[in-house]
Amino acid sequence: MTHMIILGLDGATFTLIEPWVASGRLPNFERLLEESVHAELESTIPEITVPAWPAFATGRDPSVLDMYGFTHFNRETRENDLSHDEFVPGKMWDVVDDQGGSSVVFNIPGSYPWQEIDGTIIAAAPEYKDEYAQPPERWDELTDLVDGYKLRNDEPPGSRAYIDLSLELIDKRFDAFEHFIRTESPDLAVGLIRATDRVAHHYWGDKDVPPASPDNPVFEIYRRVDERLGAFLDAHADEDIIVMSDHGFEKVRASFAVNVVLEQAGLVSLTDSGDTTKAALGSARDIASDVLGRAGLLTLARKVVPESALTDVPTGDTLGLDNALSMGRIDWTETQAIADVGQKTTMVYILEDDADEIDRVQSRAESALRESAKQEGLDIRFKRLERGGPHTPDLCMIIETPEVHASSRFDAPDTLFEVDTSGHAREGIFLARGPSFRNGTVDGACLVDIAPTVLHALGYRLPASMSGDVLPIFSDDTDAARCDPEYYDFVGADALTAGGVSGDDEKEDEVKDRLRELGYLE
Repeated sequence: MTHMIILGLDGATFTLIEPWVASGRLPNFERLLEESVHAELESTIPEITVPAWPAFATGRDPSVLDMYGFTHFNRETRENDLSHDEFVPGKMWDVVDDQGGSSVVFNIPGSYPWQEIDGTIIAAAPEYKDEYAQPPERWDELTDLVDGYKLRNDEPPGSRAYIDLSLELIDKRFDAFEHFIRTESPDLAVGLIRATDRVAHHYWGDKDVPPASPDNPVFEIYRRVDERLGAFLDAHADEDIIVMSDHGFEKVRASFAVNVVLEQAGLVSLTDSGDTTKAALGSARDIASDVLGRAGLLTLARKVVPESALTDVPTGDTLGLDNALSMGRIDWTETQAIADVGQKTTMVYILEDDADEIDRVQSRAESALRESAKQEGLDIRFKRLERGGPHTPDLCMIIETPEVHASSRFDAPDTLFEVDTSGHAREGIFLARGPSFRNGTVDGACLVDIAPTVLHALGYRLPASMSGDVLPIFSDDTDAARCDPEYYDFVGADALTAGGVSGDDEKEDEVKDRLRELGYLE
C-alpha cells in the first residue's frame, strides 16, 4: 500500500473552486473540503511554475535554488538564462530513496534531469522533447497503457481542439498515475495535472470568476478533474492524500511597468536603436508565427525551418526585458539596476559589486517603486535577498493588489496600464485527507512546507537544507503529531542523465515561444 500520495493541480485556485462548490458544481471538491485539513498555500517568490515545483520538491526557497523562472536574468552575463531543466538535487523522492523507500514521480516540472531512484519517474519539462522516463522502458509501458501519451498540448491555444486534447490528457494522466501507484505500491507517489493552469492562461475570459457553464473551457477542465478526483479518492479511501497547487490564478486587468519606473528614477538607460536588423526580423517572425499559429501549422513550420536560423531573433511585439536584451537596447554603462518579472513579483538586480553601492542603489530602487506604486494605489511589499548565485535578485517587490501584475516592458504607455488577460495569484490550494490528518484548517501554509511535512509523515529524517516547516496538520494519535522531526545532512547525488537547452541555441527560441504563448515572457 502506498503510504502517501500527492496530487498536484497546477495553478488550481480557491477563487474558482469555492464558488463552484457553493453552487453544487464540484461535488468531489466539496467532499474533499469536508474530509480534509485545508488552507490557502502561499507560493514561492516569484509565483512561477519554475521555481515553484522545484521548491515544492526540495523544501528549499528559490533564493537557495538560485532559480527564479523558466528564464531568469544572469547578473554576470547580462543575459536571460533558460532554467526549467537545470538539475536540482535533494528532492523529496531522492530523500525517500536515500532512506530505503521507493517513489513514483509523474509529470512534475523540474523533475528532469533526475538522479536515479528506486521507482519510476515520468518527467514533464523540458517540453521540446517527446519522451522522458526513468527507467527508460517505463515510457513504452506508459504509451501502451493509455494508447499514446503526450508531454504537452500542441494544438493551437484558443481552439476547440486544444480543449478536447486537454480533457483527453487529464484522463490519460489520471489513468497512468493510478497504474503506476497500483503496480508499484511506492512509499511516496507524486503526480500532477497541468491543464488547470494551461487552460486558465488561455480561456479565463473577462469575468473575475468564469461562469460555471458547460461551454466555459475553464469550468470544463475543473469539472473533468472533479469527476476523476472522486474516483481517485474512492480508490485510495484508506490512504493519505494531499491535493495541492503551486500557485493560484486570477483575472489580470492592469500591469505595473517596473522598468519604466526604474528608468524614470535614472537607474535604467536605453539606447536609441540597438540591433535594428534583429528588430526587423523579429517583427516579421511574429507576423508569420501568428498566421501559422491560427492555421495550426506552427509546429510543422518549426520542423521545416531550422531553429538555428532564428537564434537570438526577438519575439513578441513589445519591448520587454527579453527583447531589450536580444536587441541590445540596454545601455549597460549607464544602467545600475534592471527588473525581471514573474507575474505578481518584480525581481530587481543591482549591477554593482561593492556592498555600499548595492545598498545605495537598492534603496533608490525601492524608494522609486514604493512611491510610484503609492501614486497608482497599489498595495506592495518588499523583500531583500542575500546575494547567492548570478540569478539571485537583490530586491523583490510583491504586488498584493488583486488583478494587477508586474510588467518588464520599457515601452509601456503608462506606469500602470490596462490589460485583459489572466495569470498567477500567490495563493494556491492545500488539502490533506487520510488517517494521518485531522480535519479543519491551518494557517500560514507555504509551498516549501510540503516536502518536510510529507517526509515527517512518512517517518523519514529531513535534510537540514530544507527551509520549510512541518505543518501542524496531523491527528493527535499519530507518531508525526507526537514526535519532532529529525534532520540529517543530505544533498543528493549527481544527475543520472543530463541535457536540455542550456547552450543549445537551436532550441532556445522554441522554448521561449512556448513561454511567451503562456504569458511568461514579454
